[in-house]
Amino acid sequence: MKHLLRPRLLGAPSLSHTRYLHRTSHAPNSHLAGATSIDNTALQTPDTHPSRPSITPTPPPLSLLALPTLIRSYLISAISATPILLTPSLWILSLLAHSKSPFWQVEHNRLLHYIVKKTIYAQFCAGETPSEVKQTATELRKTGYQGVVLNYAKELVFDKGAPIQQTKHDEAKDIEDWHRGLLKTVNLVNHGDYAALKFSGAGPSVVQRLIGKLPPTAAVSLAMKEVCDHAQNTGIKLLWDAEQNAVQPGIDQWTLDLQREYNRDGVAVVYGTYQAYAISTPQLLAQHLAIAHREGFTLGVKLVRGAYMGSDPRRLFWGTKAETDGVHDKIAEALIRKEWNEVLSPIEETDRQKPAFPNVNLVLATHNHESVRKAVAIRQEQRRTGQELIDLSYAQLMGMADDLGTELILAGRSSPGATQAKTGSSKTFKYTAWGSVRECLTYLLRRAEENKGSLGRTRIGRLALGKELRRRLLSRF
Repeated sequence: MKHLLRPRLLGAPSLSHTRYLHRTSHAPNSHLAGATSIDNTALQTPDTHPSRPSITPTPPPLSLLALPTLIRSYLISAISATPILLTPSLWILSLLAHSKSPFWQVEHNRLLHYIVKKTIYAQFCAGETPSEVKQTATELRKTGYQGVVLNYAKELVFDKGAPIQQTKHDEAKDIEDWHRGLLKTVNLVNHGDYAALKFSGAGPSVVQRLIGKLPPTAAVSLAMKEVCDHAQNTGIKLLWDAEQNAVQPGIDQWTLDLQREYNRDGVAVVYGTYQAYAISTPQLLAQHLAIAHREGFTLGVKLVRGAYMGSDPRRLFWGTKAETDGVHDKIAEALIRKEWNEVLSPIEETDRQKPAFPNVNLVLATHNHESVRKAVAIRQEQRRTGQELIDLSYAQLMGMADDLGTELILAGRSSPGATQAKTGSSKTFKYTAWGSVRECLTYLLRRAEENKGSLGRTRIGRLALGKELRRRLLSRF
């Protein structure tokens, strides 16, 4: 299938010399100027990129941000867009995340704790306590987001290619602490929200089972069942996040088993995460779709470009960013249309007939304007021609892609009195992590590294934020 995934065949420009950078970088998208609506109306894009159409809505999208959030976002994006500032910032953050010295550990140094919490932690994380998390969620809803995707930040990260050594950790305590964290997370979100969960937070013994593709222990199974039962009874959804490649096959199997049990009657309670930058993803997803069709359950799919390039072997990924972009968008198109295509093709075909496509619920987790525009254009076409609409949500990381998120919000408001059921409009969420500052440092370091790999997009975001700051300043005179 690889010859079908060349960038030119997917409508991407020839970028064979460009190496893959990062999951949310995007190429100019002026050729999609005619597909500028998010379900019901125009998706507006700030006029900060010469090849992107300039359409200024009323009010401007970033006017939805509170002033303190706007200022902090601008300052952090200014650092992220300036290599001479970003490189030492990454070094300091890595030191805080990995140092064994009490002086550099935020849980022991109150000044460091205060500085980190008021800056980068506040930008990307929801809070350390339930009250802080609920306050953050309330502020996001006031901004206009449908809700949150809340992630408990505790996870186990290991070196690229290095085996995980069994430690003297108390296995029962690790699992009990993880179980308690999962329950706290699902109890912090509301009906219609998502909880994003990680298996590696259960400790080294569980990671070893995932690496060996072994079934979960009785204690882990009990924890998973309790969390899934709670989600099903309260109307929330569970996104089991992708992790490093060594454990991902085990995660895929455990997640699929949960979907078999809970994703019935056309509604997905449990979602698996599929990373478009992995060469194996189209075939893996096709296998899972075939299983869902054969066994009669709804497949929950969270589609991302990928976030573990820094810790997984490079041979696992597509050779260029253009290839990854093309694969991502073709997978999204197949899922939204519920039709097989040249990238997401069925595992087995009989008499040259492609098998029926199963029911799918999709979370499109991307900061890429072009990917969103393509999804929007398909939804418009489907609504216009009376086609079936899948359950679709958009999600962006809190602290990033505010220009895209606020545009989606304003677009959704532009159809007075219209309901989602009538219009087929999609929901927009912000993904954020919660936990102690110490627990969130690994998550924060990944966010900073993503910014390093997408300086072009970061500069565009900074320009949009700066423009909104100037607009507010000038409006006072």
